[in-house]
Amino acid sequence: MSPGEEMTMAPEENPSPTESTPPPPEAAPPGAESKASVQERLDRALHEAARKLEETAEQFERLGSQGTKASEYSQKVASQLRTGARYLEGAEVDDLLERTRSTVRRYPVASLGIAFGVGFVLARLLKR
Repeated sequence: MSPGEEMTMAPEENPSPTESTPPPPEAAPPGAESKASVQERLDRALHEAARKLEETAEQFERLGSQGTKASEYSQKVASQLRTGARYLEGAEVDDLLERTRSTVRRYPVASLGIAFGVGFVLARLLKR
């Protein structure tokens, strides 16, 4: 380019960022899910877990013959599972989170041990 020449540039085909229109709502970034939507999914998961606990309780009740020690234990397990199912059915996600937080703060070492144990058992089950 010589000293007296002006450089002309072709006009841009794409508008500048300030002139662009915002993306449609469907193009929201990943992870931008609303709190209500997440809470709704968690509520559904709680109800599903309660349903599974109830099914498992029924299986324990059918286990073993009446009058045996194994039958006694299976009835106790079924009762505890039903109690857990009722608790989950009536629970709110925010309440569960707050109770979990306070329990972990009160018993941090025990909470870590339980989390490790549950993770270990789940890993073993999922490995099969």
